[in-house]
Amino acid sequence: MAGEATSIRSARWTLPVYIPAFLLFIAGLGLLTAGALEWIYADRIWPGVFIDGVDVGGLTEAEARARWEAKLPDPQRPLFTLRGPGFQQAVSLADLGARVDVSGTLQEAMQAGRGKGLASGLDRLQIWWFGRAVAPRVEVDAARLEAYLATLAAAIDRAPRDASLEIRGDRVMVHPAEAGARLDRAGLRVRLLEALSTLQPQTIDLPVETVPPALTNVEPARTQLSQWLQGPIRLIVPTGTLTVPLSLPEVGPWELSPTDLARMITVVRVDSPAPHLEARLEEDRLLEWLTPITETLQADPVDARFVFDEARRRLVPIAPSRWGYRVEITATVTRIRESLSMPTREVPIALKLIPPRYPETMTAEALGITGLIAQATTNFKGSPPPRVRNIALGASRMHGVVVPPGEVFSFNAHLGDVSVDTGFEEALIIFNGRTIRGVGGGLCQVSTTLFRAAFFGGFPIEERWPHAYRVGWYERTFGPGLDAAIFSPYADFKFRNDRETPILIVAEVDPEAGTLTFKIYGSDDGRKVTVEGPFVSNIVPHGPPVYEEDPTLPKGKVVQVDWAVDGADVLVKRKVEKDGQILYEDRVFTRYQPWRAVFKVGTEEP
Repeated sequence: MAGEATSIRSARWTLPVYIPAFLLFIAGLGLLTAGALEWIYADRIWPGVFIDGVDVGGLTEAEARARWEAKLPDPQRPLFTLRGPGFQQAVSLADLGARVDVSGTLQEAMQAGRGKGLASGLDRLQIWWFGRAVAPRVEVDAARLEAYLATLAAAIDRAPRDASLEIRGDRVMVHPAEAGARLDRAGLRVRLLEALSTLQPQTIDLPVETVPPALTNVEPARTQLSQWLQGPIRLIVPTGTLTVPLSLPEVGPWELSPTDLARMITVVRVDSPAPHLEARLEEDRLLEWLTPITETLQADPVDARFVFDEARRRLVPIAPSRWGYRVEITATVTRIRESLSMPTREVPIALKLIPPRYPETMTAEALGITGLIAQATTNFKGSPPPRVRNIALGASRMHGVVVPPGEVFSFNAHLGDVSVDTGFEEALIIFNGRTIRGVGGGLCQVSTTLFRAAFFGGFPIEERWPHAYRVGWYERTFGPGLDAAIFSPYADFKFRNDRETPILIVAEVDPEAGTLTFKIYGSDDGRKVTVEGPFVSNIVPHGPPVYEEDPTLPKGKVVQVDWAVDGADVLVKRKVEKDGQILYEDRVFTRYQPWRAVFKVGTEEP
């Protein structure tokens, strides 16, 4: 028994001695194996390494390159499919500016498990048992990628369309709002870079954002437009509402149709306080339509005409005054605008009434007219009847006119149209260097007489034209040098009332005596008029008579159409004084041309 106990004790102490030896053996074997594997795979990729799903473990770099490149996608061929609402596009690596870094990726694969120390060994064991995936390295040209994203966005992005209104004829059309679309470039960039890390064909959903329209409700504006275009607008002359008697022409009504009105309306967007549409009436277009109407509805006021009763020293009206009127554009446009929203579409035109300056109720005291301040008379005895009638008619156009202080009196403005239609007849006139028959012959007798009255009254002469040659009619009472030729509307006679009160022009025609007198009534302001002349010089004898053949006259008949008169220079001086001061000094100079007698000789055969 004692011997058995000794044997067991010896075994217990011997087993621990072999355990370290075993471990040393295992460690040595591991080191030997690791060294062998290190030597075997010194120029090869460690087993268990994969690139983009391709097993390259145990291969040299060249072998791995050949195996992997065989499975790499063609850079020019589509790799990904981009998909969005109503959109699909294939895209390649080249499109994205992407390039696979084969060498860099293989270098990373070669370095897998090649560290030093215990950690490196554990890393190799992990690769051996579990494998190691190496992601392909992809380089991206950022500028090229951004350019592609910009091009893609241009194809996908769509601005939202606000609701709008369109007027076609007299109809209102509604165009509903549409949402827009916008590509999320940043989001798509992330998705593309993720896809490039795998190099696997796949479909990528485009991140497209919906852009809502700012304006969706146009119903208020549509209702407004429909009301505006519900029917025509009729403009009428407001004869029944006038406060003064007017002689209005029988014109109108004028109808503004819905179609014409629609052309004057624009629809505009207003962003405050919230986006909405408003209909606006374009006044400039409405004014174009109104202009012809305003031209038919306008008249200047007419002052009453008077004579002065010298015995009673009072004014006696001989012609009534008339109110003038104009279309008030602003008020009329306002009325039209207001009618757009009203069931009643009949609009009275707004008229501005213009009172006469001098109604028939005006008194001499109110005007400051106290008596006669100037007059002149010329003689037309022996004039043919047409000339006499023209003189009487022309003088009547000036008779009874009141000229306000500071105003320039125009002979032609008061004379008006000179034609057969206005009552004038043909008589001899000077025209284009010849004495011929023309409508209104004799009117220069009227202008000459009024010119002299104004001249002798000390009024400033604003415009005066002499005749081409001396005319005997005008030299019977004064002599040459104070004639005034008129030829409407070119040559006019004008003078200015420079007094502080109005003046009254009165014409007196005596056909039997052959005299025309103009009297100017006003307030004597103490002015003194001194006239010197006429001074005649440089007399140029007229030439021999001229005989001209006239096929309209019987052969042998001779008719005189121009009368000879010598030419001359004539000077008339005037000095106007007041309160010892000289107001004006005039030198009226006229150079009359010599005039030859002209005879028409008939050549017509019997």
